[in-house]
Amino acid sequence: MNAPTRIPVTNLQHHVFYVTDLERSKAFYIKLFDLQFSALNHPDSSAAMRLSQQEMHFFSFGFYHHDICLVKHHKLKMDNNSMLHFTLAVKDAEAIDDVKRRAREMGLPIREGRMLASARPASSAFCLRDPDKHWIEIIEEPSR
Repeated sequence: MNAPTRIPVTNLQHHVFYVTDLERSKAFYIKLFDLQFSALNHPDSSAAMRLSQQEMHFFSFGFYHHDICLVKHHKLKMDNNSMLHFTLAVKDAEAIDDVKRRAREMGLPIREGRMLASARPASSAFCLRDPDKHWIEIIEEPSR
């Protein structure tokens, strides 16, 4: 079996969102996108996080210290029945096919097309949900 290749995401500076189970979400994002775990909490915010009983896990696609940050908030009630989402742009058809293959191997339902019908067209696009039902939109957007 070939070693997994890193998904070549072309734009996302970082995204921070709440999850109900950090370990479950960590496993999900590492498996789907081959993310690197970069830190637990952060020196700049650790005291505040402890006071509010929050915990943070930082992950990187290889661009920044963190491209995605998952936050466990023990008192937050989550409502994910909306169209709230984030979009990852990948550089080519091979990359989007790789993410879709991984999603299928994980047994994730895939919704073809853009999250919103009025969004700028993309060469290829699909959406899926993470374990906390956050929508993730994957679009093919070749580098310019």
